[in-house]
Amino acid sequence: MVKVAIIDDHAVVRMGLKYMLDVHKNDFAFAGDWPKGEGAAQFVIKTDPDVVLLDIRMPDRDGLAVLEDILLVRPKQKVIMLTTSDADNDVYRALNLGAKGYLLKDRDANEIPAAIDRVVNGGKYVPEAVMELFRRRQMTPNLTPREEEVMRHLRDGLTNETIANRMGITRDSVKLHLKNIFAKFGVGDRISAVREAITRGFIR
Repeated sequence: MVKVAIIDDHAVVRMGLKYMLDVHKNDFAFAGDWPKGEGAAQFVIKTDPDVVLLDIRMPDRDGLAVLEDILLVRPKQKVIMLTTSDADNDVYRALNLGAKGYLLKDRDANEIPAAIDRVVNGGKYVPEAVMELFRRRQMTPNLTPREEEVMRHLRDGLTNETIANRMGITRDSVKLHLKNIFAKFGVGDRISAVREAITRGFIR
């Protein structure tokens, strides 16, 4: 019997997943659920599940940080990300950090039991559409911390002068950062750069 734990901040999602596990009660056992990122690693230690279904978008602590927390204390823990996020960078980071699966909540619910089976037997479960996002992210150069900061200010609609003042740099430095960002994303304007940064998960 495979013990499955759920970490998600939405009560309706947790209820739905528990129902799914009950439908497959001959194969899976519900190990427990946790409604937030804080304390999630301790919850996993206490419940000792075979597989964890983990959300990314949680208000108190990012699910990717939670993934790191869990794998720090339980390096062999099998974790499947179950999320609404199809941002390239989220997929890339989750798989690189050690997630064994990545499923989108709006897809066929029958994928979840199949994913659990695959993962508990030592494999990985990443649908082709999600793997394509991973490959696309591999082809995108990383933004530097400064460039990510510029993009966050750009997302908020700030001018180059205001960005320069906020960051304590010159307007020419802001322009240089933007030039580098445009080149990395293959775009030619600020709106397109923000759109790409959000799509690829560099900013939210």
